[in-house]
Amino acid sequence: MSFSNRFSAVAQILSLAVLLCSNLAAQDLRQERFMSEAREAFQGIYSLDYQKAYDELLQLRQKHPQHPAPPLYLATVKWLAELFQRQNLDLDLFLAPGYFAEEGEREMPEKDREAFFRFLEESREKSQTILEQNPGNKDARYFLGAYYGIRASFAITIDHSVKQAFDFGKKAYKQHHELVEEDPDYYDAYMSVGLYEYIVGNLPWYIKWLASILGYSGSEKRGFEYLDTAKEKGAYVRDDAAVLQMVLFVREKRYPEALEIARSMHGRYPRNFLLHINQAQILEMMEEYGRSVEVYRAVLQLADQEQENYDQLDANPFRYKVAAKFEQMGKTQAALRELRAIIADPRATHSQRVTAHLYAGRLHERYHRPREAASHYQAVLACENHGNSHDQARLGLERTRE
Repeated sequence: MSFSNRFSAVAQILSLAVLLCSNLAAQDLRQERFMSEAREAFQGIYSLDYQKAYDELLQLRQKHPQHPAPPLYLATVKWLAELFQRQNLDLDLFLAPGYFAEEGEREMPEKDREAFFRFLEESREKSQTILEQNPGNKDARYFLGAYYGIRASFAITIDHSVKQAFDFGKKAYKQHHELVEEDPDYYDAYMSVGLYEYIVGNLPWYIKWLASILGYSGSEKRGFEYLDTAKEKGAYVRDDAAVLQMVLFVREKRYPEALEIARSMHGRYPRNFLLHINQAQILEMMEEYGRSVEVYRAVLQLADQEQENYDQLDANPFRYKVAAKFEQMGKTQAALRELRAIIADPRATHSQRVTAHLYAGRLHERYHRPREAASHYQAVLACENHGNSHDQARLGLERTRE
């Protein structure tokens, strides 16, 4: 893996600190009055109900105009909603070196980008106003660190800047590490500290020397210990630390532990289809292909039934991806079943149907079923040409006659 890809892979894991975005961990948030008002917004974020969470956070901001938390998480919702639109909230992508450092086709709408930075700066100003009056205020210091953490996440996932991600990430770590050093019982701060320690401690030896020169230091072992502390003792980051551990467990190939967390979290947030898909992905990594197929099918069934929030999953493109996964697992019949479902779905677009026919034809060819392959290629020729679909179909028919 190249130097830039290694740094990019590490930086994109850093962005998960904010992906797990219900960690409002200031001591004044421990008051039941604020938390009872905030819980619905947090539930909405984890359930992928971004508009609902946004509306509730606006109300919370109005009721608590001096508090840095509501604008901080209004910015977070804007960021997460953009990642969701890009289909970037995927466990496979967070494990792919360099993915977020690559330029994407979609640009964030300017009004959403402006709103993100406006809310974020509002949160920073409110934290700094508190610190001007009381420099030692732990909660304001925590939220200032969270501000830098979100800047780091946005930098790598939206602006594709590894350098900015590390610069802001280091500032977030500094704020929260000082809190932990001063007050070991400020358990919620352990999550971002643990993440940073893991990231820097996980750098290979030939990069560690450079990281040390640049002022980065950490321990993978200590990182997991801090995450365990946040998960077991944190007031409001237990779910966040759990999901973060799931991703890191996958990275460390500790698949059974990752699977347990994915199941538990989906039980808590059943409308979050991403957590459901995570289970199938982890089972696939475990080479538990039969069980993985069952989970993927369960996700598709809920999408077809238009279950709440599962109806946000674009079923046919996802079904096509699942068919490709089934093929990779050696589950050819399962792959063909999903392709036939796309072809038969009246909601499928012309291009989706043609693409599914071509894929099915190639699969039948691969397993020496020329008659079945030919029927799919002929179906493509009976449809309007899409790209070079007719050329592909004619070539396929020629191969079936050989």
